[in-house]
Amino acid sequence: MSIVRWLGGNFVSGYHWKDGIGPKDKRPTRLDLAWGFRENNSFGTDEYVDWCRKVNAAPYFCVNLGTGSLDEIRDWVEYCNVEKGTYYSDLRIKNGHVEPHKVIYWGLGNEMDGQWQMGHKNAEDYGKYALEAAKLMKWTDHNVKLVADNYFEYYIIFRNNKIIIAKTPMGIT
Repeated sequence: MSIVRWLGGNFVSGYHWKDGIGPKDKRPTRLDLAWGFRENNSFGTDEYVDWCRKVNAAPYFCVNLGTGSLDEIRDWVEYCNVEKGTYYSDLRIKNGHVEPHKVIYWGLGNEMDGQWQMGHKNAEDYGKYALEAAKLMKWTDHNVKLVADNYFEYYIIFRNNKIIIAKTPMGIT
């Protein structure tokens, strides 16, 4: 099975997933500061997962580590993966998806080392924030698999709720 990542590129650092759920005519139009256009949010979480199922691909969401909050990240996992009985799982059900999406693959930000990025972070700051996001995501659904962002000069690994930042892969054991 193929894996397809969404959101892509610099757009993710300013995207708020709650804008892309519920009735399309009620979704807000936002300025996309990364690319300078208006985003009408007509294609969101549920549409993406439905599309992935149609093309036999595993969904892979990339979370907003730029302007997004830890609560927002945790809530997205809850919306997608918790069966029922919580605020966001019940909201997914209300939006027409009774079964959980069971999204396994989640990326932790996009190119956060770039000065052009909304919410730019150096490797250490990225690692600290990504680790906190990872903990909340795993506590919400222990089945998720997380992918750390790529840094041009660093390797970032999460191990046993600790972060390892190394200049070379040799520094990672």
